[in-house]
Amino acid sequence: MKNLYLPILLGTAREGRRSEAAAKYVFEQAKKQSFETELLDVRNFVGAGKTKSMEVARAKEWSEIMTRADGLIIVTPEYNHGYPGELKLMLDQLYPEYANKAVAICGVSEGWTGGVRVVKQLVGVVHTFKMHPIRNALYFPNIESLFDESGAITDEKYENMSQTMFDELTWLAAALKAARE
Repeated sequence: MKNLYLPILLGTAREGRRSEAAAKYVFEQAKKQSFETELLDVRNFVGAGKTKSMEVARAKEWSEIMTRADGLIIVTPEYNHGYPGELKLMLDQLYPEYANKAVAICGVSEGWTGGVRVVKQLVGVVHTFKMHPIRNALYFPNIESLFDESGAITDEKYENMSQTMFDELTWLAAALKAARE
């Protein structure tokens, strides 16, 4: 499956974002897999204002990434029971580029839910884009204590949980890629 490309998108641009530790963890685990990946940051694509959409050049770059991608991994915090506005702005820039591609969603929260509500909401959004979300989402609850000061995860169970997510994602991404070809 070396021919799969599955980028990771950190879906918040907030200053002091704690979900960055989770995104970096997912990226480090993804680099151990048999697919190509990179960590993308919504900050690099969406303009400064919450209502400003992407610049034309950045939208073109996002389109090229998603055209090439066989799927997507989204790592996003849950803000007020929903997802960040800048993630919505970024996702809404495209449509056909997402079709028939696998997606894994990783939720992040300060509380015990681990972002379950943001994952549930994004499942509906990605279905609209004709994407196929995997069942095994990855949840990062209590984000303030889940990672230590150096950014290392404090719960060793995450290695197995992330591997389960990657296994399902790569299987689905490969199957959908074969169907597209």
